[in-house]
Amino acid sequence: MLCFIAGAMAGAVATLFLAPDSGENTRAKIRKGAADLKGKAKEKIAEGLGIIEEALEEE
Repeated sequence: MLCFIAGAMAGAVATLFLAPDSGENTRAKIRKGAADLKGKAKEKIAEGLGIIEEALEEE
C-alpha cells in the first residue's frame, strides 16, 4: 500500500511540474495536495488505531 501511495504522489508531482502553469499556481496546487494527503493519512491512522483497539478489547 505504501508503495502505491508513493508512486501516486510521484506521478502527481511530475504532472504538476510538467503542466504549463505559473510557478505560483503550481506551488499552490502542491500545498493543497500535501494538505489533502495529510488529512487522509490522519484518517487512515485513526482508522487503524481503532481497529487495533477493538482487537485488543476482544482478547
